Amino acid sequence: MKKRITLYNSITLLTGCVIYFIHSLIINKLAIQLSIPLASIYVFFTVSSMVIITGIELIYKYIPSTVGYAFLVAIFLKMGVFIILFFAQGMSKSSLSMLDRFSILVPLFIFMAIEIVPVIKSLKNIFKIDNEAK
Repeated sequence: MKKRITLYNSITLLTGCVIYFIHSLIINKLAIQLSIPLASIYVFFTVSSMVIITGIELIYKYIPSTVGYAFLVAIFLKMGVFIILFFAQGMSKSSLSMLDRFSILVPLFIFMAIEIVPVIKSLKNIFKIDNEAK
């Protein structure tokens, strides 16, 4: 289990750094000014994904049948915390441009895809165990 957590968190961290670097290069090359700092978006999504992945792996160890529900709760909590942290600090006063929205959605979907992998693997193992028991 520790190997899986380390592997998934390493992939998450590496992906976050690479995608941030690419995203930042594109933003700088186009000379675009975002209203939300790009680094803070990526740090938030990287850390929250690592927390979710670690939590999913721990839940799978102790209560495997609730992995799917835990993932759904974690996603809703992550989005709620994101909204509180980034939009409660005055970001709601100005409307976000299409590029600002895109700069939020890119890391959101990339990290959500990364989070889904351990959940799917855990659910596959659960269903395989259930089918073997029957």
